[in-house]
Amino acid sequence: ANCNLGPDCGNRAMGRRRFAKCRVQREHGKGWGLISIDGVKSGDLVIEYAGEVIDESTKESRLAAWTRDHPSDPNFYVMALGQAGWYIDARHVANQARFINHSCDPNCRLVPLNVAGHMRVAIVAVRDVRPGEFLSYDYQFDTRQGDRFTCRCGSSNCRGTMKGGGGVGDDSEAGKKTKKQHSPRRNTACRKSGNSSGPWPSPK
Repeated sequence: ANCNLGPDCGNRAMGRRRFAKCRVQREHGKGWGLISIDGVKSGDLVIEYAGEVIDESTKESRLAAWTRDHPSDPNFYVMALGQAGWYIDARHVANQARFINHSCDPNCRLVPLNVAGHMRVAIVAVRDVRPGEFLSYDYQFDTRQGDRFTCRCGSSNCRGTMKGGGGVGDDSEAGKKTKKQHSPRRNTACRKSGNSSGPWPSPK
């Protein structure tokens, strides 16, 4: 009630779950991806990155177990929540947002929001997204093994890796979706673990 943005406040859109219509679809060379059905305007909320909220020790044990039991599958779905020591794990409990692929020239970015006292991660369009266009954001993996996470986005400014770098995506530690994998100790803390103008507050 005390927000100067009134009904257009991004926190309210998140709280009311006013998400864009999306559909999971195969994306060439990338496995599953997520498309916008009706298109999204720059600055609009696309979807929330949802999953199970876990603490640091649970995150470490789950990533270590996955790396041990699935050594050839480096796909993780853990994202920093924006509060020190808390993460979102979208492997088993999730919504469609887990299917959004990486791009070095993304059409979305991550924005951590405080909604009614709880930190949540919004995915917001950074430009107009056409109907049927695949959604993307810069994963900015926090990893020492950038060569393991090859980027195939095909953009003119492609870094060749999903490892963190100066893309359009969120550059704060809060809300980064990360596949972070350290070897050989596998201390896998996360931004996103790898297989976002408008009325939104700054993520910093």
